[in-house]
Amino acid sequence: MAERAGAQRVELCADLGVGGTTPSRGLLEAVLRQTDSIGVQVMVRPRGGDFVYSPAEIDVMCLDLQQIAAAAAAADAAAGSAASGVADAAAGDRVGVVLGALTADGTVDLDAMRRLISATGDLPVTFHKAFDATRDLAASYDALAELGVVRILSSGGRATAEQGAEALAQLVARSAASSGPRMLVGGGVRPGNVGALLEQTGATEVHLRAQSVSPRGDGTLRTDPELVERMLAAVSASRATEPARASRDAVLALDIGGTNLKGAVVDESGRIVLAETVGAGSGGTESLDRVRHLLRQLAGHAAADGWSILGAGVVTPGIIEPSTGVVRYASTLAWSDVPLGALLAGDLGVPVAIGHDVRAAGLAEALFGAAAGASNSVLVAIGTGVAAAVLSDDTPVVGHLTAAGELGHIPALPHGEACTCGQRGCLEVYMSGAGLARRYAAASEVAGQATVPLSAAGIVGRLGADPLADRVWADGIEALALGLKTVTMLLDPAVIVLTGGVSRAGDALLEPVRRQLADSLAWRAAPPVETSVLGTSGSRIGASVLAYRAAGRPGTPDGWMLDDLLAEPEPAASIAAFAAHHPES
Repeated sequence: MAERAGAQRVELCADLGVGGTTPSRGLLEAVLRQTDSIGVQVMVRPRGGDFVYSPAEIDVMCLDLQQIAAAAAAADAAAGSAASGVADAAAGDRVGVVLGALTADGTVDLDAMRRLISATGDLPVTFHKAFDATRDLAASYDALAELGVVRILSSGGRATAEQGAEALAQLVARSAASSGPRMLVGGGVRPGNVGALLEQTGATEVHLRAQSVSPRGDGTLRTDPELVERMLAAVSASRATEPARASRDAVLALDIGGTNLKGAVVDESGRIVLAETVGAGSGGTESLDRVRHLLRQLAGHAAADGWSILGAGVVTPGIIEPSTGVVRYASTLAWSDVPLGALLAGDLGVPVAIGHDVRAAGLAEALFGAAAGASNSVLVAIGTGVAAAVLSDDTPVVGHLTAAGELGHIPALPHGEACTCGQRGCLEVYMSGAGLARRYAAASEVAGQATVPLSAAGIVGRLGADPLADRVWADGIEALALGLKTVTMLLDPAVIVLTGGVSRAGDALLEPVRRQLADSLAWRAAPPVETSVLGTSGSRIGASVLAYRAAGRPGTPDGWMLDDLLAEPEPAASIAAFAAHHPES
């Protein structure tokens, strides 16, 4: 009834007489089968009464959450099968859970909530009106934001939302400013007062208790479709003066790192309109699940604001097959033969391009950065290790084994020190973040000095004052210059661009490398050696280009301007803050 009446979400629970308890898995599965698109928010509450739960009750709630997650996954799989492998929307986006746990002194039970949220998998969590029973609403809000709760149901700590309107307005403002959970206004909300409540609080989501006596005459309750329709009409009337949001085109871009996943929705001008960074997890299935969940979230919230997602570009370290979208091997993610492109295309229902992170950065630098205008260039990324992107006619060279660009393992100093790859004298042994730190520590030990762990930046900071730092840095410069000599003679680039953490050394790196490279070339001039213009944004910008190409819009990036590409997203342009203004997300 709620779906037919036009509601966007329904809270599914049993025992309405005690405020609602956890429904059975059978009921949830039946609801998911019998509805098409309405969001289903499943109450997880083992009993009526207060919200202070024993460890045994938390155990029960965790088991219930696992069952709900399994039912959601089964519905997702069924939807995908019915749509020939491409689901309209993941069940993880359609199904959520509603729960809450407090301590006896009226604060959020953080330990219990961490256990409960861990048991939800990827399902979004709404904290129910237990919130209004806490001693300090602002402190409780911040605690729930830290836990990753996406929505809080509240009447502002009062019996009704009208009475708590002032507190609700403060919480809505806190949500917008902090990218925290969005506020769901509930408690005495009716068609006659919803317009005023939306205006007073600034909220965009309301919770309606639309119950009426069942015609069966046995005292049970049902959803009142007429009340839902009247509420929707009242909400629509309150928004009648708002300008309609036109559909606009955008793509998803994701830069996968060993530590973080940096996702963005990028419009046709190259600007970020929505961004989110989350931890990459511990690798393997966990990292893959986080990638899929982040992209689904970005796509869902962007669509809710009128953006039409055309495609996605995802770049990752490792050995990548762009033509198949398969990640053959990525050591930092513990991935082997992962069909990433096919998985994400199935999740999103749009074309997906998979690329290498350094090649994507090289492509971006060639189109918009320090190598713009030079059809043949090389980007050298010097971070923990060393990798290169070779651009020929502005096209990244992939190689037979899709492993082109392993500059870090060119033997720059024959018969040099051992590398972890099994060779000797590799460039990244001498000039990389890890190599510099290791060699400085080893040199300190040999010299009988106290071993002081130093990063590349720390070593650069000691140049001219620490002979060991001078020597380690000089060895690195020599190795890099010899590596760039090989690059120059083999590839004849118009420009070499340095990026990555070590490149931030600036003139301490550039001046000696340029000089030694020029001195080592007997019969030709050295190509210019520059530092990156795009910096850490390069891979994300390259992923955006790949996304538009995959979507059949290869000309879209042609008009992109550097200022737009590097513009910081608005403070509210994160998933939580962006969605707070759009209840249909």
